[in-house]
Amino acid sequence: MISGIILAAGAAQRMGRQKLLLDLKGKPILQWVLEAALSSELDEVVCVVREANEIQKGISLKDDKLRWVTNEKASEGQNTSVIAGLKAINPQSEAALFLVGDQPLVKRDLIDGLIDLFRKTAALIVAPTFQGQTRNPVLFRKDLFPEFLKLTGDRGGRRLIEKYKDKTVFLEWKEEAPFLDVDRWEDYERLKRSH
Repeated sequence: MISGIILAAGAAQRMGRQKLLLDLKGKPILQWVLEAALSSELDEVVCVVREANEIQKGISLKDDKLRWVTNEKASEGQNTSVIAGLKAINPQSEAALFLVGDQPLVKRDLIDGLIDLFRKTAALIVAPTFQGQTRNPVLFRKDLFPEFLKLTGDRGGRRLIEKYKDKTVFLEWKEEAPFLDVDRWEDYERLKRSH
């Protein structure tokens, strides 16, 4: 069993508003990520949010694989959402794939490619790369969960990739689109124009 954890509890300080509900081609940004995750081979999808009511009002999506988790400590950094997500997934899960809620062009074939590579190898971590750079989403084997639960700050996953580089398998991806995130208003405008 492989779980998906969508990190969607950020403060969106650079945008100055709730970016995950911004409209992109008729759907909120977060809904694109949820649909990609739910259509993939992930067995369950846990979406970690800061304010469940506000988000669920904006997202018209019901699926048995989807669960919402509110992170009361969201203001303390992204790692609190990572921990909230890990505590919410099925204890039988062999791995967790962390997705970010502001990458609306993430695709099912990328998610399934990472899962496929995980199943074929003994890697602790499976990550996509684009032009030699590691990107999100990243899949972590459950052996690393205890280390995640001890992390602080915002660089948790990156730190583990650096630490376990020799036990990480990379999936080279040819296009940049799935990795584009919406951090600033210009990013949003560019996405609307290009897709």
